[in-house]
Amino acid sequence: MSPPVSVFDSMLGAIQSAADYNRDETVPPVCILWTDEKREWEALVPRLRQALPAFLVLGPYDAANRTGPALWLRCVLAGKVPEVSWPATSVPILYLPGVSRATLRSTEECPNELKPLAELQYRGVFWSQVNGKDWTVGAFLQTNHGGLQLKLARDTATATSIRRGIEKLVDVPLAELKARSAAGELNSSFFDSLISDDPIDDLLSWFSDPKGTRDRWEPGRWETLCSRCLADYGFDPVRDGEIRGAELLGLQEKATWKTAWKRYEVMPARYPGLPDLLRKAKPKPKAGDLLAGVRSGHWPQDNEELEAELRKALLQIAAEPLATARMTLKALEMGHGSRREWVWAKLNRSPLAQAIAHLAGLAEATATPLKGAKLADMVKAYTDSGWRADLAVLESLAAVSSQQDREAVSTAIIHVYKPWLRDSAELFQEKTKVEPVPGKSIPRVSETPSGTCLLFVDGLRFDVGQKLKEELERQVGKVDLVSQLVALPSVTPTSKPAVSPVAGKITGSAACEEFRPCLATDGKDLTPERFRKLLEEAGFQVLSSTDVGDPQGRAWTEFGNIDKTGHNEGIGLAHRIPELIRNLVLRVEGLLDIGWQEVRIITDHGWLLMPKGLPKAELPKYLTATRWRRCAVVKESATIDLTCFEWFWSENVRIATPPGIDCFLAGEEYNHGGLSLQECVVPQLVIRARKPAAVSAKIEQVKWAGLRCKVKVTGDYTGCRVDLRDKLNDLKSSIVEARPVAEDGSAAVVVEDDRHVGRATNLVLVDSAGNVVDKQAVTVGG
Repeated sequence: MSPPVSVFDSMLGAIQSAADYNRDETVPPVCILWTDEKREWEALVPRLRQALPAFLVLGPYDAANRTGPALWLRCVLAGKVPEVSWPATSVPILYLPGVSRATLRSTEECPNELKPLAELQYRGVFWSQVNGKDWTVGAFLQTNHGGLQLKLARDTATATSIRRGIEKLVDVPLAELKARSAAGELNSSFFDSLISDDPIDDLLSWFSDPKGTRDRWEPGRWETLCSRCLADYGFDPVRDGEIRGAELLGLQEKATWKTAWKRYEVMPARYPGLPDLLRKAKPKPKAGDLLAGVRSGHWPQDNEELEAELRKALLQIAAEPLATARMTLKALEMGHGSRREWVWAKLNRSPLAQAIAHLAGLAEATATPLKGAKLADMVKAYTDSGWRADLAVLESLAAVSSQQDREAVSTAIIHVYKPWLRDSAELFQEKTKVEPVPGKSIPRVSETPSGTCLLFVDGLRFDVGQKLKEELERQVGKVDLVSQLVALPSVTPTSKPAVSPVAGKITGSAACEEFRPCLATDGKDLTPERFRKLLEEAGFQVLSSTDVGDPQGRAWTEFGNIDKTGHNEGIGLAHRIPELIRNLVLRVEGLLDIGWQEVRIITDHGWLLMPKGLPKAELPKYLTATRWRRCAVVKESATIDLTCFEWFWSENVRIATPPGIDCFLAGEEYNHGGLSLQECVVPQLVIRARKPAAVSAKIEQVKWAGLRCKVKVTGDYTGCRVDLRDKLNDLKSSIVEARPVAEDGSAAVVVEDDRHVGRATNLVLVDSAGNVVDKQAVTVGG
């Protein structure tokens, strides 16, 4: 779900909407003029530069920050300053601090230095109130026409507090302000609390950027911090300085320092300069100190030393016997797993500590070979648990990004995973000699009723399908997953038509090229255009990746680029899997929301993935009619010593595959087309539309007070309860005791374990039958 809309989000939308115009009556404005005589918005200029690519500021010349005098701004608008540019679809915004709209309107009295801009009022538009006055912060918060319609206390103290707290005020969720407005709480006390009632944030902000923070602060705030530090921490910022303060923060000899550290752990990215300060502040061990060699999670260099030790251990693991290597990985997890709770993991400074959890899981998964008396037994062993080894490889690779860390993780994967993968592939190939993979006699897709959209995903391997199922259940609802064997060879030209609803209209011939079948009617090659025509003739809408079609009928759509990414990026695919899954979930949500009753995700094949490449097998080209990386069409007269099988579309075509996980070309990290469980066993997922909720209750407001989550519910909430769950429809994933909604629509749940602070989860509202009525993504502790 998207994060809550903030004041800043609303302000951006209001500014950009000023450029809206009637395309049938007027030409587009050349710019948006934003006058701000009292400079109330000026503190937001750095953030506005980041958010708005066409944001220009009147001021001293500074091309790097898109700031300059009036004449320079006119040159920029005319396209005469090539180093300043923006997307063609963006309308430039000219922010004019210290200038009023009235000054520009009076062209004769307009100061000479502003006259180059005066003419723009006729070709541009103003972002101003409907009465022509400049937008002040208070006016924007209160006004019904173009503003946020909030009720503010009408006194000088409140107005002053608003201007002083603008930088923090814009990050407050609009829903929270509306709720406080309704309760009459938007006064000077509330706005002051945004800047002065959080001394811990002030302290950590000062540690992060001592000079810059003081320069930004309003008068009196530094003195307030010094006073609070003396009283609460026994520390004088003036006399002791920031390095001594960071030392005390790391040592945590007082409870107040421990509280400050917990705050840092919750939001470490807010204080980017603190790690370097802590590095400088770590005290030197004293002679005779028994704890001198003990590393702590409070000092970044201690974490870095442990990362280096773990990296060295992983690089040395290839020299160990396989059974010993598995034990080593589990021992390394025991020794380093706790570092995932350190703040450095949240800052992505502990990649190997993240990876070792998955490598230990890989050691556990590969300790059991994939066996079975029959082909079906091997498939069951893989779909029950064997796929976890493949997923562990992906997740351990995704945890690291630097070359040296990839080298360490790859070394462990190759040593532990490669023999397990090879042995299972060889046994699978032996089984297929006795029990061939079922051919055309078994349909790959069942009958498709009306209201069903078939969503084809190229290369959805079984383990990735399991991750997709988990995310769909978290965001959408219950998912049914079954496994099936692909059409051979496991390449798209062969396997994709076989899983389509028009497979019965397709056949193959001995003259096949590139493993592509042909039309049963006239023997013509099955091109994408002919495949589309078959689907349309069978009554299927063929949708693009963004179309949603008519949910009263049936449809075929294709989405995702897992296979293409794998071929292009090799093991880099591991980093892309989360993004690919998120996009698939969004596509499914879009189809269900538009009215489709069922989305059925189907795929053509899986794949093998091996750091540094799959082993190479020899097969002379002259023996083959077509040769790909993991499969080849063998010439009729050729004799070869490789596993062979019939082509799915014609029993007269003989396909050869290299032994085990070998490849006919060296250096291939990612490939498919051969005989292995990873290539040939794929998922099929069915997601059905949510049933309409029995009640119409909605989550209106969410507010955290420590680990207590306060919720306001509106609508018909009789019998409803609120809960915090990692998976929307999985009661077992709850991290709290669900609580009922009171008669006044209020409810609250308490997280008992403070280790959940900062955890991303879901606030769900369920009715008396347990159906999810509403949901909202939240972070524990706010």
